[in-house]
Amino acid sequence: MKLKWLGHSCFQITLDNGRVLVTDPYDDTVGYPPLHVKADAVLSTHGHFDHAYFDAVEGDYTLVNAPGAYELFGAKITAVPSFHDEVRGAKRGENLIFVIEAEGVKLTHLGDLGHQPETPAQQDAVRGADVVLIPIGGTFTITTPEAIRLIETLKPVAAIAMHYRNQYCHFNVTDSAEFVAQTHAVTLPNEIELFKGTLEGCYVMEY
Repeated sequence: MKLKWLGHSCFQITLDNGRVLVTDPYDDTVGYPPLHVKADAVLSTHGHFDHAYFDAVEGDYTLVNAPGAYELFGAKITAVPSFHDEVRGAKRGENLIFVIEAEGVKLTHLGDLGHQPETPAQQDAVRGADVVLIPIGGTFTITTPEAIRLIETLKPVAAIAMHYRNQYCHFNVTDSAEFVAQTHAVTLPNEIELFKGTLEGCYVMEY
């Protein structure tokens, strides 16, 4: 499969059969250039404007935005319930963790996770994953130190940072500097071929 970062928490996952999955499309207010992407499936972790702007997506796509297990285009997708904050959703509501298993790769997207994984399903979503897409910016999600603790505790093979401040996104969140300094994260190109064993350690992606 190919993995491309479209900014913020939005990734384009292209399977070997040509089918395209897109996660968490955002609207223009996030700060990135306007998002325009075609997809066969859209995975939305929650309904906020920076994760569920479906007008940015073209195509007759399948929308996945509820807990459950799905089989789409040869990919097994599990949507695991979690929370957008540390008080069981009292501040910001619920969040989905997406586990995408395809072509021998387990790819986990944590959305706007606001707490350490607690339930067996939440922990299993991260534990042993080939790649975890993890928010690091704080304020609306776990912080960089919390993200690092999650990685150290549940030990995914690789982690790629998302949902942080940069030259495009000016949300009240931290940038990637601490994550890079503390984890020795390596910079990846904007799009990579992803196979089992491709990555190990922590990364940020170019936009």
